[in-house]
Amino acid sequence: MEKLSREPTHAAIPHIFATHIKLTNLNVLRSYTFDRTGVFKYLVKCLCNVTGLFSVYAFDEAWNVSKIVYYGLLALNHRGQAGSGMYICGNETKILEGGGDVERSYNVEKLLEIEGWYGVGWVTTPLVEGKNIIHKHHNDVEYLVASYSPIVDIEDKIIECVEAALKDVDNGSEMLNELSEKVKRPLTLIAVSSNNEVLVYRDPSGLKPMQIGAYGFDLAVASSESCAIECVGADLRSDVDPGSCVKICKYSVERSKTRKIGCVCALEYIYYSRLDSTIDNVPIYRFRRELARRAAERFNLKDYDIVVGIPETGIIYALEYARVLGLEYYIGFVQTGRRVRSALVEDILERMIGVQLKMSPIRPVLAGKNVLLVDDSILKGVTLRSIVQYLRNRIGTCRTSVLIMSPPIVRKCPFYMEVPDESELICANVPRSELAEVLNVDEIYFTELEDIYETFKVFNIDEDRVCTYCMGGRSPW
Repeated sequence: MEKLSREPTHAAIPHIFATHIKLTNLNVLRSYTFDRTGVFKYLVKCLCNVTGLFSVYAFDEAWNVSKIVYYGLLALNHRGQAGSGMYICGNETKILEGGGDVERSYNVEKLLEIEGWYGVGWVTTPLVEGKNIIHKHHNDVEYLVASYSPIVDIEDKIIECVEAALKDVDNGSEMLNELSEKVKRPLTLIAVSSNNEVLVYRDPSGLKPMQIGAYGFDLAVASSESCAIECVGADLRSDVDPGSCVKICKYSVERSKTRKIGCVCALEYIYYSRLDSTIDNVPIYRFRRELARRAAERFNLKDYDIVVGIPETGIIYALEYARVLGLEYYIGFVQTGRRVRSALVEDILERMIGVQLKMSPIRPVLAGKNVLLVDDSILKGVTLRSIVQYLRNRIGTCRTSVLIMSPPIVRKCPFYMEVPDESELICANVPRSELAEVLNVDEIYFTELEDIYETFKVFNIDEDRVCTYCMGGRSPW
């Protein structure tokens, strides 16, 4: 193979790889059939970081799962909108890669041409550096491993552990646990082998969610969230226990006996997971309602005309907060086009455009009113400041304040949750007493760590199991 003189940029991928790999034109879908030369490692360098995983295994080879994987990724698109990919296995293996939003990246009908009865898909976000996918041949077996954490620098160890787990799930699980604790990374992953096997692993920390579902006796499904399992018509069976593996092959689904207590990521429940998901037996909808109820107990802000949730995570909090205090809740914004999670957008211009698209204010609701805006969290502050300036200058709101449902986020997450560097976090750089002035609001209110811990206790999760490191609290490692 011709040696590349430089690492390709994302935009250069189709041109560079077309000379080395068979390229199939599926509209904006790019399909790569690999020649066992390791070319995929160049593509990995151009991918962003894996934030959502979905896998399907059909016990009958007559199934074609490519479309099912697509719908699973569509349900997980809120976890990452920078890009996505699929690895579909059958009589041959195919890797499909799409940039940006899942729905706009693939021609659904053309996906039927990609045949295979098992595979894995992922969605990505650009906010954390690292290479989270391995594609490698070892002992005449082809592997693809996708993880929440960077693994390329330890790929030989990862492949060794995966290979061991597919032979002996208990031994391999122990090896993966030791590796995860040694490198201090949540190595939760899904691995697929060309020997018709899938391995699902959740690391001992438990910080990254992973769940198992089934469609009757026909399909086994693994996913970062239960919403994706249910969206493809399957039933949620259980969470993968921290520190354990699930091996799926043609004849069985086998769980390792290793178990750890594990922790939970507070931000996963406050913001990241979809409202209709259940993680570690905690319904996200119920969790957010309970947190809003505690915020109402702490802040009895009845001197506002209306309460408005900032789409879309802030809506459930605003609804419950207003209900508890007997305040008026109104829908204040209308979304234009596809859903954009502006907190996951790195480019400032794209973020500003995303804010305008997802939050077009309803003038009759907001004009001339004292408004309490409710949102889940605040990172850089760009989104919130843009909204408030628009409401004040263009819509004509009067008193405008904000209630944030998380404590101030002041530290970058060391466990690869999509939190920016401290230098970009507004709460890490601006004293709380000056935040309102910087954000152009009259008042800004935050929940406290105590509210987060007490909310988790309602769901039988003790305080010492809750990671609030990014909020200035404790870390599990």
